[in-house]
Amino acid sequence: MLMPRNFKTVFVTSWQARYLGKLYKSPVLTFLFFAMVSMLFFSCSAKEGWGLILWPQDDSELNFGTIAAVHFKSSITKTWAVAVPGSKAKEEVDLWRLELYKTKKKAMEALDSNKENVDLMALALRDGLVMRSKPENTADQVYRLRLDQDVKLLHKVEGAAVETGGKELEGDWYLAIAEDGTRGYIFSNQLALYHAQNEKRPKIDKSSVDSSVGLSALFDNVWRPDYFNSMVESGIMDLSAYQARYGIFTDPQRQIIRVERPGFSKIYRYESINQLADGTFEIIPGAASFVFTKAGSLLFTPSQSEVPQEALKKIREAEGLDAKLSYEFVLHDKDVISVINAEERKRLAKLADFLTWGDRYESELYGILIITRSGRFTWISYGTLSPYVIPEDAGEVGSISMDLYLSEDSYKLWDGAFSLVFDGPKRPKISFVYKLRGEQLILGLVPKEAVSMAVVNAMNIEDLASFHIMK
Repeated sequence: MLMPRNFKTVFVTSWQARYLGKLYKSPVLTFLFFAMVSMLFFSCSAKEGWGLILWPQDDSELNFGTIAAVHFKSSITKTWAVAVPGSKAKEEVDLWRLELYKTKKKAMEALDSNKENVDLMALALRDGLVMRSKPENTADQVYRLRLDQDVKLLHKVEGAAVETGGKELEGDWYLAIAEDGTRGYIFSNQLALYHAQNEKRPKIDKSSVDSSVGLSALFDNVWRPDYFNSMVESGIMDLSAYQARYGIFTDPQRQIIRVERPGFSKIYRYESINQLADGTFEIIPGAASFVFTKAGSLLFTPSQSEVPQEALKKIREAEGLDAKLSYEFVLHDKDVISVINAEERKRLAKLADFLTWGDRYESELYGILIITRSGRFTWISYGTLSPYVIPEDAGEVGSISMDLYLSEDSYKLWDGAFSLVFDGPKRPKISFVYKLRGEQLILGLVPKEAVSMAVVNAMNIEDLASFHIMK
């Protein structure tokens, strides 16, 4: 059946026709109907006031300093409905992105009094830069900026002098807004200022050395591999790489530094650690060194004879023969064991969801695969898959783990992925992608080169085996 292009209009019109027919028979309904229409018209046309845009959204038709009519406020979405000047369109604008005035004249006066700062933005030149409740360095912290994070500067304010090492720093205090709407005061010494409407946003080298960080930062913290934070933030965990044993661990009394990462493990017994003029720390004896970066990380460079030579070769092919292999470490505020336990529970939940389709899969060519909710499997008579896919001495039982994730494009072809670890002498681990189609479970073999940090690029993986789902 063909539907009219303007189906909603046709529907509303027919409803109106039926309803209006009753209005003439009931004065009460007539009064309520026109009262409702009047209220709707009034709510759409009435103004809350006039808004001065402080920090427009990236995709907004509004700009810094735009003055626009504000029609109503949503307490649910925490936004204003703002009319776009010169059009009939309205935009939803976060409450904190504008200042509201009762009249357009008041908004114009506010704009005229602060024109030099209307589009003044800044970005943090170091990690952890603080916004405070008052314009003084001892006031409470209200927000911490990341390196290269934007902040909107509203206007200069009078504030207390800021000193370091008994020397007063150059700069000014500003009232500012962070990207979540938090307001506070920030000192400009470690900011890069720019006017967003006519200047390009400054670029920052996040790997540049922060020579102001002292050696105590090494000993006072446990440094973890750089991917720890990104794994937790993304929710894509590779538990073979996310382990409590990985990091930089120090014992200043015994003068020992232990560096552990997948593919690299080294214990340094040092006599001294010397800081060079460029901020580099050298471990004596030996050729290892490290620096603290403005991004708040620690960049550790071992002797190049100690690193995996295949990895070093790839870096030098890409960056030149003088390139060095370094390892980045970060501060990680999560309890590693708790994160691992949570991930293991999530995997069991994914397995339980998978098994809602069935726990027994049969194939004339590839045998019988039985999977339990406890994470165990039995694979009887896997036939032609051995020895090319499954080694001959792998055995028939083992453990299953939903330990892999598909790349975004791979979800077009497959539903998920898992790994089987057989209980045979060599405990072979074999990974598969899978898709459920009707009454069939279809598997594809995952080659090692298709996996990076637990993410499978399965675009080129072909169907390997098909099983009937027994229910």
